[in-house]
Amino acid sequence: MAAIDDVARDFTAMLRLGQFEAAGERYWADAVTSIEPADLPTGTPAFVTGIDAARGKAKFRFGEGRIDELGIDGPFVTGDQFALFLDMLITDPVSGDAQPFTEIAIFTVRDGRIVEERFFYD
Repeated sequence: MAAIDDVARDFTAMLRLGQFEAAGERYWADAVTSIEPADLPTGTPAFVTGIDAARGKAKFRFGEGRIDELGIDGPFVTGDQFALFLDMLITDPVSGDAQPFTEIAIFTVRDGRIVEERFFYD
């Protein structure tokens, strides 16, 4: 079983390389819970449980736009959780408009897997 420090560092390294889907596949637990501040524009609820639901949410979040810039501070580890501060510039592939997007993400890890991810943003 991987220690939380190892999970946090490897997961973060994968994100820095733009490997968002691969990071989720490697570290999400089958019953992962993913929590957003509000329902997504696609109608996906703010609170979803299960790896298939997390995959769908990730596809919307990262498949709809191109991340042109990505800055990550962290991971900041405490207990069974780690946090990341993400600062992105996301370009809409249709319009070409670029929008800055900043969020704080908190991940809870048990048995080497992410069992909960919680995102904070405006």
